[in-house]
Amino acid sequence: MTTFIINEQTITLNMEDTMLHLKNLIIEKFKLDCEYVDLEFIHDKPIRGFGKMNLEPGILPRTMDNFPFNRYSIEGKNINCKFIPVKDYLPNVKKISENPDSIYKPPGMKTNISDSKNNSILYDLNSNSDFPALC
Repeated sequence: MTTFIINEQTITLNMEDTMLHLKNLIIEKFKLDCEYVDLEFIHDKPIRGFGKMNLEPGILPRTMDNFPFNRYSIEGKNINCKFIPVKDYLPNVKKISENPDSIYKPPGMKTNISDSKNNSILYDLNSNSDFPALC
């Protein structure tokens, strides 16, 4: 369990929770009108642990939002921080895909899952734009 002290209020979270979960709890608890907040940690030196990620003082990079707290060496600690409301940013939302991004799909084969109509693609076998010359 880790305790975050924010504006003299405490939030205690499990080690499986993430920074994004903490940010969403801050938005709910303080009744903010924004959809995202940045966290600024207020401590005098970095929190380090062998084989763990560092928790540096200052604003937490947004790329660290999805890492659980057990990746840091903060178990059983009280951490002072403050929040900065952000209005023009949304956290990364993974798109729903029928195939992983590592599989190549030609441009003509890409489809949108949310698209309800079935697009049939017609190719012109004599067109140089559809089938460019190889030599």
